[in-house]
Amino acid sequence: HKLLQGMPQEPRIFNAVKNTVPTVQNVVLTEGGCCWLHAAVSIKKQTEGDGKNIIMAALAAHPSLKHVVVVDEDVDIFDPQDIEYAIATRVKGDDDIIIVPKARGSSLDPKASEIDGTTTKVGVDATKSILEPEKFERVSFSE
Repeated sequence: HKLLQGMPQEPRIFNAVKNTVPTVQNVVLTEGGCCWLHAAVSIKKQTEGDGKNIIMAALAAHPSLKHVVVVDEDVDIFDPQDIEYAIATRVKGDDDIIIVPKARGSSLDPKASEIDGTTTKVGVDATKSILEPEKFERVSFSE
C-alpha cells in the first residue's frame, strides 16, 4: 500500500495540515498502520491548540485515516519507539485524545462496520505543553 496508495496521501495530508498550522515539519503514514490507516505528524508547536487542529485537518484530508499522532519536532516520526515515548510522556488521556465514533472509514480496515463502513477515528496530541517546557526535557537512555 505504501507505494501505490500511501505515498500520494502523505503530501495531501501534509498540505492540509500545513494550511492549518504552517509550522508542520513532516508527515508519514506509518508501516504499523499498513501505510494507510495511521499517520504521524511532526510540528513546531506555536500555540496550545495546534495539535488538535492538526488532528482534525489530517483526518479530513485522508478519509481512510483511522489514527493520527501529532508530535513535536524533537520526535522522530520514522521511529515507532520515539512516537511511543512521546505518547507515554506527553499525553494525558482526557485532555489530549480526540475520539470520533461512527466516522466513515476505509474498506481496508477489517474492524470497520460491515453494515455501513464506519469506524472510530482517534487523534492523539502528543506535543509538549508550551507553558511548562522544562517538564518535557528528554532523558538520555545511552550509557
